[in-house]
Amino acid sequence: MSSIYINPHYFLVNTKECSYILSKAVSIHEEGKGISGFVGILPPMIGYILYNIDGNDLEQAEKQIADKISLPINTIDTFIKRLLNNPEQVGWKYHGYTISFPPYFLINTPCAIKARKIQKADFSPFDDFIPHRPSVPLSVNFMITTKCYTNCIYCYADRNRTDDLSANEILKVLDEAHEIGVLNLVLSGGDVFAFPEWKKIISRLGLYNYSSILSTKVPLSREDIYYLKEIGKIETLQISLDSIVSETLQSLLQVKDGYNGKIQKMLEYCSELGIKVNIRTVLTKYNANVQEIRKLYNFINSQKCVVSWVLTPAFYSAFKSDYDNYRPSDNDLIEVYKFTHEQLNRTNLQIRYNKMSDKEYSLQPYSDVHEFVSENQICNANTYSVAILSNGIVTICEMLYDSPPFILGNIRQQSLYDIWNSSKALNLFSCHQEMTIHKENNNCVECKVFNECKSGFNKRICYSDIVKVYGNDKFEYPDPRCPKSLKIEQNIIL
Repeated sequence: MSSIYINPHYFLVNTKECSYILSKAVSIHEEGKGISGFVGILPPMIGYILYNIDGNDLEQAEKQIADKISLPINTIDTFIKRLLNNPEQVGWKYHGYTISFPPYFLINTPCAIKARKIQKADFSPFDDFIPHRPSVPLSVNFMITTKCYTNCIYCYADRNRTDDLSANEILKVLDEAHEIGVLNLVLSGGDVFAFPEWKKIISRLGLYNYSSILSTKVPLSREDIYYLKEIGKIETLQISLDSIVSETLQSLLQVKDGYNGKIQKMLEYCSELGIKVNIRTVLTKYNANVQEIRKLYNFINSQKCVVSWVLTPAFYSAFKSDYDNYRPSDNDLIEVYKFTHEQLNRTNLQIRYNKMSDKEYSLQPYSDVHEFVSENQICNANTYSVAILSNGIVTICEMLYDSPPFILGNIRQQSLYDIWNSSKALNLFSCHQEMTIHKENNNCVECKVFNECKSGFNKRICYSDIVKVYGNDKFEYPDPRCPKSLKIEQNIIL
């Protein structure tokens, strides 16, 4: 049998009292190789087993593990086989906690794979399992600039900030992130390539082997693509492309005629130099129709470098007052979904969807709070991840910008480590029902599922959407998707 390895798309982090599984921050995962956005927490004993299985002879490793922790070999073998090339996420209850593993967590291969992992000196398989927030953020989203090549009508960003960090200040943050053990470091903006000294930043990323997601609307030159590949060690690139029709692009992005031709040339460079590309399309009333999407699909499908296409409706933005003027209709979204879904059996292109299906969008689709907390998305902000804004402000999520309740500090005055472990960060993580200040019309005050919803590792709320819809003064109110939330008159997509 070939050797068994932890899938290189995932990190295994072993610390005292608990271990963590984390997806690498890459935008494209080949089919059967892994998924993005996964975070899981494990007992130390399981972390120990996985650490010692990785890259070793299975039979010999199982015997050594069994001798160490006094478990039957067949029990260990059954556990390993369950995670080996598993096509679906698997999990079970362990002492009241849900233990989850992502697809294809363990793989067998004849080729040696060096998986990135951390093991603390005081780690022991016999430590009691006490889930805790990691001592450093495992993922950091670093918005290095507010500048952008385009001026998209649906942009959710605050473009009015000044006092951006200098290149040297950014490099200092990257150095600290690497030193303290940050695993994922994602660069964003604005547009990374609108930062004048982006090559310095990319070079430092490559030095530290960060596989950052880089998303852009800038038509990069061949020299730029080569630099990303050779210096930055960037293997994939996300390009935002909403249409292939010049007039539509001019309306949506405020770009000049000829922009689509420059993007096509950029894709040719990516094909030539071996950069894989993920295309992301934002749907508005201007491009959410089958005629536009068919042209875009035919173009994307003809590009050798493009392996993935993500379609997402334009979300509601607190910085745009004309959302109703560009929001795509539910009927148009359904038709676009049906057309693209029909192409899945005709192409090798991976087509994925965000908040899209063959049904109308519903902001509050849940029947009660119990269904809400069981099915709503999990938020990892301030649990495993944090964001740094272009002016040095550190907040729990980049979508919150400089919303006061969620500002943890400023990287210009404090270290990332100290900010992450500040009293404000810890208090936000350990939110308790009795800490709720705003009581008027706030159904969270007496909600029976408060802890499952707003506290601990599996928070089911999105603070950015709460603030976006209701304002900073109501950040303690229910998630807008919760059936107990304040009703929203406007027809919005979050």
